[in-house]
Amino acid sequence: MKIVLDTQGGDKSPEEIMRGGVKFAKNSESEIIFVGQKKQIETELKRHSDIKYSVLHAPEIINMTDAPAEAVRNKKNSSLVAGINAVKEGLADAFVSPANTGAIMAASLFRLGRIQKIDRPGIIIALPTLKGKKVFVIDVGANADCTAYNLLQFAIMGQVYANIQGIVGPTIGLLSIGQESNKGNRLILEAHAILREIPNFVGNIESNKILEGEVDLIVCDGFSGNLILKAYPSGAAFALKLFKREIQKTLRTKLGGWLIKSALKNLRPLIHPAQYGGALLLGVNGVIIIAHGHSDSEAIKNALFVAKNSVENQLIPKLKKRLDNYQSCCY
Repeated sequence: MKIVLDTQGGDKSPEEIMRGGVKFAKNSESEIIFVGQKKQIETELKRHSDIKYSVLHAPEIINMTDAPAEAVRNKKNSSLVAGINAVKEGLADAFVSPANTGAIMAASLFRLGRIQKIDRPGIIIALPTLKGKKVFVIDVGANADCTAYNLLQFAIMGQVYANIQGIVGPTIGLLSIGQESNKGNRLILEAHAILREIPNFVGNIESNKILEGEVDLIVCDGFSGNLILKAYPSGAAFALKLFKREIQKTLRTKLGGWLIKSALKNLRPLIHPAQYGGALLLGVNGVIIIAHGHSDSEAIKNALFVAKNSVENQLIPKLKKRLDNYQSCCY
């Protein structure tokens, strides 16, 4: 298996991104194709002769501030475009990048195209829950404005992905402002009626129930999903900071804090976004992983494992097969 890693994307490129690639390569039999500025990559990796890798030279960089579609058209020699082209041409099995999300979306649509019966791709992420299992959320930023049929397609794709992650018969909840079927805006009311076609649809779910693990998959429009995506890590960090502040107030609380120090250390990895790797762009003809722009080497390593798992479990063929069973999922 060959996975392309965009070394020029994100806030910590290229050194931290390449370190993540090296960590993955040392724990995997897959080959990494590092795409970016060749001399820079070779200089950084010359001491890692024990890993399997190759270099794809791409001198241009698409920045976070670039207009996505325009950048993809004008910067054809960028690491982002060259990496996705490698997937299109069959030179690689997957692509991972912490670059401009809009540009990754645009390049994937232009070069790979959509899977048949998918109007718009959706971005899916995994979050931890109190029950110790993951909850998947789709869409978390690909589409600010959606139709009810878009949400139906997200649900179908999300169930397939949850299946390959080992969840048998994943349950689906529709994000809304109340559990009752008559709660929500026009989009939610229409989507609720359509989603009844999906096996294991349990109805509406409120945002305060997401992390309790009541369902396996949350379906929502990209605007709402992106709010969840950005609120979760800041909320978790806020809770930890507040707790640390409180235990410093008295000698007694300091002692209590010392006693549970090991538990806090165990807790931090569970809520850190790096543990869950990147987000999958579901609905395009290829395995595309969008890592967070602030990704460190650990997050990049885990994003690469998400890509590897998706390829090994034949995500794209399974999506196509499942969509063939739904004649009503498109206009």
